[in-house]
Amino acid sequence: MSYPVRLYVFGRPKLACARDWEEHYTAMLRPYARLELVELPEGRGSVARQLKDEGVRLQSKLEALQCPVLLTPEAPARDSEAFAAWLGKAMDQGLSLGFAIGSSHGFDPSLKSAIREKLSLGPMTFPHDLTRVMFLEQLYRAFAIIKGSPYNK
Repeated sequence: MSYPVRLYVFGRPKLACARDWEEHYTAMLRPYARLELVELPEGRGSVARQLKDEGVRLQSKLEALQCPVLLTPEAPARDSEAFAAWLGKAMDQGLSLGFAIGSSHGFDPSLKSAIREKLSLGPMTFPHDLTRVMFLEQLYRAFAIIKGSPYNK
């Protein structure tokens, strides 16, 4: 039985290799999760205006979820096993899950204040395309850990 998970992202992958990797991990996730990948257009104008616009549009979508999560480098990092444990607990509670990857400028501060749960892929800055792939791989790895798959070894 697959668990519903949403992933909100701004823009589309620019590199063909990133699209290929994204498709690869999305396919690997199918036995575990019903992934809905929602691509939102990036905001326009100044950075402050862009972040505000993106924050308003994203917050309305995240508020519909019981457990929205922002991926941001300022958040505490979890190793793969800790992320899997957190994911398993959320699934056991039957929470509707959604993760969000910000645009190249991150998230509006008001959105960061409004969304309690945050996750970091590490303190380094990664290209947007790579962040999407890395998160999908970690999501797959977490499901594999939960199910006892040898993938994590």
